[in-house]
Amino acid sequence: MKNDILKVNSYYEGLIQNLFAGTKGCFSAFMHFFYQYNQCSVYFHDFVECFSKLYKTELENCEILSQVLIKMGGDNKYYSSARKFLSGYNVDYVKNLSKMFLSDIEMLEVNIIEIKSVILKVEDKKIRDVLKKVLDNKKMELRFLKENYFKNNLIIKN
Repeated sequence: MKNDILKVNSYYEGLIQNLFAGTKGCFSAFMHFFYQYNQCSVYFHDFVECFSKLYKTELENCEILSQVLIKMGGDNKYYSSARKFLSGYNVDYVKNLSKMFLSDIEMLEVNIIEIKSVILKVEDKKIRDVLKKVLDNKKMELRFLKENYFKNNLIIKN
């Protein structure tokens, strides 16, 4: 899909814009994981690589969705289809490691549901295939987070 120009479709563009830069979009997830990576760099050294992998995967997702938007004749602006701009308010500033993981797991589960919903709404095979790559990335991230969460016995005990 490198050089393919996609058919202009404002409906698809709005759906993808929300996945790219909506409140729970990939760019918000990137900011979220990058914040956690920086926290781990100081407080939880054992998890630096974990969060590095997550924010880099989200950056890849942002690149993928950005390219689709541009190829549809749209723009990869940092706001939702309702023109709500991204901000630091979209980041969950949890500092407890166990709660970070739980928050991340929940966020990715919601992302996966949203991406599946968008895939069902899109009839263009090229766009669906690209969205499936983002979906696969999200599923990989979720598996990775859950593995780290349970492997490191981060379960909150009341």
